[in-house]
Amino acid sequence: MVSLRQLNSLIAVYEEGSFTAASERENATQSGISQHISLIEKELEIQLFTRNSNGVTPTTLCHAYYRKSIDAIRTLREAEQEAKTAGKGLTGRVNAGLMPSFTRAALAPVLSEISVTHPNIEISVIESYSGSLTEMVKSEELDFALVPVMTGTQGIRHSHLVRDREVLVSAPSFGLKQGKEISLKAFEPLNIVLPTKANIRRLKLEDYFTANTINIANIMEMDSMMGTLEFVASTHWVTILPSLICVPDITSNARHINPIIRPNIYSDFVIIEPLARTLTPQASYFLKLLQEKISSLAWQDGE
Repeated sequence: MVSLRQLNSLIAVYEEGSFTAASERENATQSGISQHISLIEKELEIQLFTRNSNGVTPTTLCHAYYRKSIDAIRTLREAEQEAKTAGKGLTGRVNAGLMPSFTRAALAPVLSEISVTHPNIEISVIESYSGSLTEMVKSEELDFALVPVMTGTQGIRHSHLVRDREVLVSAPSFGLKQGKEISLKAFEPLNIVLPTKANIRRLKLEDYFTANTINIANIMEMDSMMGTLEFVASTHWVTILPSLICVPDITSNARHINPIIRPNIYSDFVIIEPLARTLTPQASYFLKLLQEKISSLAWQDGE
């Protein structure tokens, strides 16, 4: 019978595409991982991988067996979690990854509620951008993360979180009425702060400028969200951000927030989790509160 350790080796090889990478991930030797795969193939009497100089390629039969293996491991972990928490209140640690879009407006009220309703939940939040958060979810360092829509990452399960309007952010002295919908064409050429080219938002915004012939005078690159907000508040430079991060500015009037139209720009965000793991009860509760708060703050059409 195939062991749990052998299944974990198979999942690692499938997702990493090589015995070397799988051995590093599983903290095992390459020969040990190879032996586990050979034993499974012998037990099942099928070939799971085609070996080549560039690594390994899953066979058609392997694709189906991998999916079943993931389901089996998740079921075992769910049973383990249920047994551990039976008859107990919510307790334990939650490791979550959030982008600045969510930490500025949504995080504090959610943490405040949890500290009262479930004080025995220990929460660790890492703020970063999508690339690093995705890698941490894949390596199971995080229970979940909230990131922009993504595709094609092995070992990751994703589900819809929210769609949010993109807004122009400017200083009050720039002259825009708070909350009024605007077209960028009316204010070109723009001096605009954009994320660096390593950030996936940069390509999205540049595609928008090109498709809609928006004239950009100057670009300043900055991957510091708070630095961007402070700079924009004290100059005639502008930036474009998801409205969620700008919620505090709408009431404080520190910056003016204007939804972009003709055409609208949207950001879609998802929840990502390790494929083979299920959320603990405390992680599920924390995520539920975050979802509710984020949904209530997102700028919907017609607002």
